[in-house]
Amino acid sequence: MELIKIVVIGAGQLGSRHLQGLAKLSGFKIQVVDSSEMSLTTAKQRFEEVSIAFKGEILFHKNITEIEKNIDVAIVATNSSVRRSVVEQLLSHSTVKNLILEKFLFTKLSEYNEVAELIERKNVKTWVNCPRRMVSFYNTLKQNLTHPFTFSVSGNAWGLGCNGIHFLDLFSFLSNSKNILINSTLLDNTIHESKRAGYIEFTGTIVGSFDKNSFSLTSFNAKPSGVIIEINSQIARYIIEEGATSKVRYALQENDWQWKEETFEIPFQSQLTNVVVEDILQTGDCKLTQYADSSAIHQVYLSNFISFLQTSKQDNSINECLIT
Repeated sequence: MELIKIVVIGAGQLGSRHLQGLAKLSGFKIQVVDSSEMSLTTAKQRFEEVSIAFKGEILFHKNITEIEKNIDVAIVATNSSVRRSVVEQLLSHSTVKNLILEKFLFTKLSEYNEVAELIERKNVKTWVNCPRRMVSFYNTLKQNLTHPFTFSVSGNAWGLGCNGIHFLDLFSFLSNSKNILINSTLLDNTIHESKRAGYIEFTGTIVGSFDKNSFSLTSFNAKPSGVIIEINSQIARYIIEEGATSKVRYALQENDWQWKEETFEIPFQSQLTNVVVEDILQTGDCKLTQYADSSAIHQVYLSNFISFLQTSKQDNSINECLIT
């Protein structure tokens, strides 16, 4: 029986976790690509830690030109600044049926339509890895929400640029809307260096809405702390803490606003990638956000950061924001 062909491009922190998820599958030929020998070595070690039951084949390459010509599922987990060129190289070299892209997608607005046109021309089904849509707790919460509701995220130095898109995607999912409006006038003036070399981060507050549901994302410029998510409607209040053991405190009108507390689980990426890939191969779809929907949210978010940079640096020629 011919092996199902999977490729992971980018073997860093996220790529290696995707690889650990794929180790749970059987009947696959996995190819891992990264120009860094160190990243490939780390990815191989992490794969071997969990691959006792793996039945298939795995190869490690330093160049896209070394992979198969026909790919069933490709995962691109590179940094954002090179992602567009990597997608172009991949689809120029191989015929890819299904594609999963990491976020933040791209650093320039022009790249979103360029990639959209490319995947449409090549007929590649494409999703963006915003996995909170796969969490059982958030699926149940969505069913129980009444509209309108407010959604707020706050914490210290949690990555408003790179991680904010995850919470916007969650809010889009919960509100069942793609019509996003954003205001970035409450951002702090200071632009911070990211923990990833060459990239930047922001602190302050972003506010906006999806239709009649409003949101705020706040990252204080202080020693990193956990993130608190608050969701409020006319008939319910939720205070959510994500972590090693995630928990929610909630009060419902029907229970006379008595507070209760429950714990819930947010799976690691290494527990999700196998589920996503199996869903795609068995049904042709998965719970991740489709490219067109995620791209629309990304572009509104990115355009606000670019406008902020143009204003703060007094340079209207700026057309890129290096968040990843």
